[in-house]
Amino acid sequence: MNDSMHILPNSPSALPLLPKLEGRKLVLASASPRRKQLISMLGIPFELRPTDVDEVYPESLMGPSIPRFLSELKAKAGLSTLKPEELLITSDTVVQLNGHTLGKPESHDEAVDMIMRLSGQTHQVVTAYCLVDGHSPEDLRTDHDLVDVSFLHLTEKFANHYVKYHQPFDKAGGYGAQDLIGACGIHSIKGSHYTVMGLPMHKIFQSLQTLD
Repeated sequence: MNDSMHILPNSPSALPLLPKLEGRKLVLASASPRRKQLISMLGIPFELRPTDVDEVYPESLMGPSIPRFLSELKAKAGLSTLKPEELLITSDTVVQLNGHTLGKPESHDEAVDMIMRLSGQTHQVVTAYCLVDGHSPEDLRTDHDLVDVSFLHLTEKFANHYVKYHQPFDKAGGYGAQDLIGACGIHSIKGSHYTVMGLPMHKIFQSLQTLD
């Protein structure tokens, strides 16, 4: 396995459940360590090949249309390097609170503000993904999953501590469900925890099972 291939140590391979992946290679177009961890759970070697795109979407888009658009934007950016035997996976996550989209915070204060807005509220995490088969790169298979996440009432002291030590600037909504907020600040998740982390693994698995 070369340096660009990744897999969790001692992770049992799901390849017997995904026979259409025999002789194929997964390519994850993401620099996210959380998405890398989730794809690794399949036990199938894959390559990380992040795309460099400006994550800008039309202002007319709302809800799931935003991450679906951005997932396809990333997929199109990765087509130039996609080989016929490869399967490209791109993804994007947004947080929706009362119809407003919360992106990635750009400063400590903005991250604290986002967390305090989410405090005591139920919001939606929407993660979309796009799967592209190198045999038919013109066919973008896009889907999404939506999860309701409910926060406890959090103090500003908690929010400042969290942002200072967990640096959530690469996360939509300014938090990660897999760290301190997930353990101490979220009281319920209605849907897939992995979708909140960044990949709807159950849907991706189904898409890989139904490859032509």
